[in-house]
Amino acid sequence: MDNLAQALAKEHGGDKIHNFTIGNPRVPPPKAYKDALIKIANEDIPLCHGYSSTQGDLKPRETFATLFSEIQDVKIGAEDIVLTSGCAGAINVVLRTVLSPMDEVVIVAPYFLEYPFYIENFHATTVVLDTKFEENWQINPEALEKVVNPQTRAIIINSPHNPTGVVLTQKTVNDMCAVLKKKSEEYGRPIYIISDDVYCRVVGAGVKTHQIFKHYDYSVVAYSLSKDLSIPGERIGCIIVNPLLQGRELLVHSLAHANEIMGFVHANRVHMRIIPEVVPATSDIHLYDESRKLFCDLFDELGIQYVKPEGAFYVFPKIPDGIDEWAFCETMAKNFIILVPGSAFAKEGFFRLSFCKPPEDIRKALPVFRTAFAEALKLKK
Repeated sequence: MDNLAQALAKEHGGDKIHNFTIGNPRVPPPKAYKDALIKIANEDIPLCHGYSSTQGDLKPRETFATLFSEIQDVKIGAEDIVLTSGCAGAINVVLRTVLSPMDEVVIVAPYFLEYPFYIENFHATTVVLDTKFEENWQINPEALEKVVNPQTRAIIINSPHNPTGVVLTQKTVNDMCAVLKKKSEEYGRPIYIISDDVYCRVVGAGVKTHQIFKHYDYSVVAYSLSKDLSIPGERIGCIIVNPLLQGRELLVHSLAHANEIMGFVHANRVHMRIIPEVVPATSDIHLYDESRKLFCDLFDELGIQYVKPEGAFYVFPKIPDGIDEWAFCETMAKNFIILVPGSAFAKEGFFRLSFCKPPEDIRKALPVFRTAFAEALKLKK
């Protein structure tokens, strides 16, 4: 769909095409980031562009430790952190470390479309746990218990969630942890929770994200300064190992080793030096609150059903009954609104819309969306 958007832009002009496919933030990074780039570029320090350790420089790890000690309400040390090439790199490093061939990894549908490929990289098997629109896309503990078995080695959770924008409740997380504790004891080996927290600081006003470390020892967080700082292309992330895990030092060492042998070696060195200068600053996250509201108000007006997103910059509405999802998305595209069909996230009959643009861009698109949606409704059988 993004390729289609580019082709339509060439044909009709980029200003006429409203591309809501990719979560590529258009809200600029904060001034602190630009200032830090200039400062770091002008520093003349021996080996400042040389290799780091595989775990990463100390100062940025200390910075992330402070940030996530507050988020998780647990004391985290620099020794619990491995710097990585983005959040995707972090997840792949964790999977490489904990998986053996034929292990199973549970992912929660709808899911980020690359997760199954990450799992297949290491000769493991993907098991899909379905969630329901009617249950606000929360994980059902009874359904989880049915898919977990002796081969289960990990589950990947993502909150705030791509593609729905939903935030997992703490009760959902606690119930999930209870199931996994019971099953880990029953099977005599731990089931890891990999918490993809790339959007943990991209939340609506007053919204709190889940905490995992106090509730489950065998848990790790994957994170990157991409969505919240608007620098996804700079590939600077980390793995945070639960500091309450007994014997975690071996896991941290193994993660750092996997980081090296997989070819990442370590995270971007320039950005290691930038992190302490910038964090905890973010881009203007509150602009997404306004963009989110503009679309939610539009959907309410048009009678489009959706679960209200509380974080990230996505919404995942239902396609009206009686309309094929691809026909819907193609009709919207022909009328200059580019969306992603829900089947890309293993949930047919929905569409994902990414509103990671400033509100002024969204306002320009609203009348175009109304016209496109009216055309799409003509497809209804």
